[in-house]
Amino acid sequence: MLFLVLQNTKFAYIAVMTKLLRDAIRQIEQLPESEQDAAATALLDYLAHRRDLRVSDRDLAEIRRRRADPNRKLVSHDEARARVKRLGA
Repeated sequence: MLFLVLQNTKFAYIAVMTKLLRDAIRQIEQLPESEQDAAATALLDYLAHRRDLRVSDRDLAEIRRRRADPNRKLVSHDEARARVKRLGA
């Protein structure tokens, strides 16, 4: 867990988050505003529906294995959308 003090001109607060979440937010901060909004929307959607998500222990292990692979292939948003469309979702 990391403790970050976030400040603006009116108030300050301490945010407690994991290193992974902190790193994700730092990457999102580098995106253009529209992509930041898209990432925020995805996170809020996840939070709204997280109780509906069911990942088996086997699938979770596979996700972790793939994320740990230093040679994993990342795709652009456009390519991801095209793949989802091809799958009929």
